[in-house]
Amino acid sequence: MTIRTETEGPIGRIIIDREDQRNALTTQMWDAIPGAVARLDADESVRAIILRGAGDEVFAAGADIRELHQMGDDPQALAAFEDTFEAAQACLEDCSKPVIAAIKGPCMGGGLALALACDMRMASVEASFAIPAARLGLGYAAPAVARLLRAVGPSNAFEILVTARRYDSVGALRLGLINDRLPEWDVFRHAEQVASHMARNAPLTLHAAKATITALNRADGSLAAAEELILKCGSSDDFAEGRRAFTEKRQPVFRGR
Repeated sequence: MTIRTETEGPIGRIIIDREDQRNALTTQMWDAIPGAVARLDADESVRAIILRGAGDEVFAAGADIRELHQMGDDPQALAAFEDTFEAAQACLEDCSKPVIAAIKGPCMGGGLALALACDMRMASVEASFAIPAARLGLGYAAPAVARLLRAVGPSNAFEILVTARRYDSVGALRLGLINDRLPEWDVFRHAEQVASHMARNAPLTLHAAKATITALNRADGSLAAAEELILKCGSSDDFAEGRRAFTEKRQPVFRGR
């Protein structure tokens, strides 16, 4: 197995499934992520998505170093890998639905890059984090650096990149790499609870909120599209249903229309 998806009610899951290699990601796996995200994004029954590693030991050990070694110093192979690497992150950021990274164990290099492309990151107390590019002599791709920068700020991003040090969950929470630090047995359950809570809210509002935050972070001209989504909420059936439910003191039934 490589990248697989599951659905359970309104929750979709993307699972990095290579347990025997500590969920290290091959080029084939990076290439499979956009399709997995697209399937769940297109599924109208799915309201929120969780990204996790298979098993209970590791989120993702990063890119498969053996593949990088085989590329050597071939600039075309490296450029193709960078395109695939960025596409896997960008699709999580561009997904219309909220994506939560649920992290147990090591979350390294490319694994951390994927987590940073998610909207929220929840980690177990035993989780650890690092970007070891400086120890390997790799340049870290600019879009991935931008996501790191938005999460932790310039000074902390510089420290993480140039020291290549490994941070425990306490340090990761202090830096802003993660939103929550939870008992190991609780992190997946908590992620499911938060995703379920999101799933009860209006899908168009969730979409507009995510698109607006992403656009403001990118500052790349995509804000106009986000503003259209905001206006769409105001004329939606869901907004009318939300008003009725509030007046009638009941739980709203949102349909994403």
